[in-house]
Amino acid sequence: MLINTSKCVFGAREVSFLGYHISASGTKPLDTKVEAIKNFPLPTNVRQLRRFLGMVNFYRRFLPRVAEIQAPLNALLTGVIKNNQPITLSGESLNAFKTCKESLSEAALLAHPDCQAKLALVTDASDKAIGAVLQQLKEDV
Repeated sequence: MLINTSKCVFGAREVSFLGYHISASGTKPLDTKVEAIKNFPLPTNVRQLRRFLGMVNFYRRFLPRVAEIQAPLNALLTGVIKNNQPITLSGESLNAFKTCKESLSEAALLAHPDCQAKLALVTDASDKAIGAVLQQLKEDV
């Protein structure tokens, strides 16, 4: 194995890597990526909507209830459709689009796991989605 030292970072307190800002405190989405999603224009066809959902889904672990929020947008992608098919966001789907953008800009820092702390598995289900979170409670937070 070869290491390209010009691409390496040693002893840094924080680093940006693969779309994430990683520090001793935890991991969060890169601000530039969040800005790109916040500035994404209203999709007018299926291809643009899929692109938006792909960008948001990359950071879905930071977003609570993301499947439920995205349900109206995913409903626009059901059935046999082509990428250039026009779509119109209105009502629930427009609210879902706006909520996705807002919730990502408010995304919390995900703390690194503490191997000594207790774990709790929290599960949930609805007609639209199922989910589970493996969490730790920290005393000092």
